[in-house]
Amino acid sequence: MINFLILNIPLLVISVLFDIIYGEPPLFMHPVILLGKIISHLNPLYRNIGNKKIGGFLFLISIILLYSLPVSIVLFFLYSFHNYISLIMFIILSVFLLKSTFSINSMKKHIKEIIKNLENNDIVAARKSTSMVVRRNTSEMDLNLLSSASVETIAEGFVDGYFTPLFYYSFFGITGALAVKAINTMDSTVAYKDRENIDFGYFTALADTIINYIPSRLTPYIFSISAFFLGYNYKIKKLINTTDSFNGGYSMGAIARVLNVRLEKPGEYIINETGKNPDINDIKKALKIYYISSFFVFLITVLIILIILALLN
Repeated sequence: MINFLILNIPLLVISVLFDIIYGEPPLFMHPVILLGKIISHLNPLYRNIGNKKIGGFLFLISIILLYSLPVSIVLFFLYSFHNYISLIMFIILSVFLLKSTFSINSMKKHIKEIIKNLENNDIVAARKSTSMVVRRNTSEMDLNLLSSASVETIAEGFVDGYFTPLFYYSFFGITGALAVKAINTMDSTVAYKDRENIDFGYFTALADTIINYIPSRLTPYIFSISAFFLGYNYKIKKLINTTDSFNGGYSMGAIARVLNVRLEKPGEYIINETGKNPDINDIKKALKIYYISSFFVFLITVLIILIILALLN
């Protein structure tokens, strides 16, 4: 058992390096594409259940189990064979799956595309590239709102797209990271407050809130440390949730205060109202915070795994 857990550290190192150097695998073999197909096939089936909340709960459990359990069983058997071929297969499959649950490279790619368009004064292209990373109408956005949306995306994406999967990986291995990815993907699919989804997506939204609870509240401190290393004059004083979102406001509020910028989602919220309007340089600074903070989360993940190993030894 301990030997099995020891592998979690090198698997994490290889996965992070693979992500930084290579990025996402081709779409036709990306596990999240398979997850999306599972969700789209089972969605109508569970919506036909009379009680929408019960149907949504069963949908949530089914997707988590279908996505995380079979590969976990395969990995267990590969490891238990105790030969070099099965070990190599175990490592390759583990790295491939773990990498699919988080992304540093993808965040960099999408945000740098927005920065490039803004620097070229191509507001139309900037609106289009921003629409790829936010769930809001970007057709009327100016430079400040596009910059705000980008900074918000970096802050929120750090939590649910990187910190949370690795946080649960440190405790539950690849199974935990895959379960988190399943919940996160379902949250972006059915966890809306419209008539069609408010009941059906209730438990998915609740699950997403639960898994992000601790990472979202640790993130302001991590951003604060990153700001210190980058030479930004900011120190977190207390946790403040700046939006109606149970978790999202913590990371966005922290980065707004780190950069002293005013973040706005028209019609929904304004964060750090007395801050200056964000611009391209603030997006670049937010991206630097993301990079440094990602490194600290990597260290935290390794530390948790080492503590668990020490307790089990």
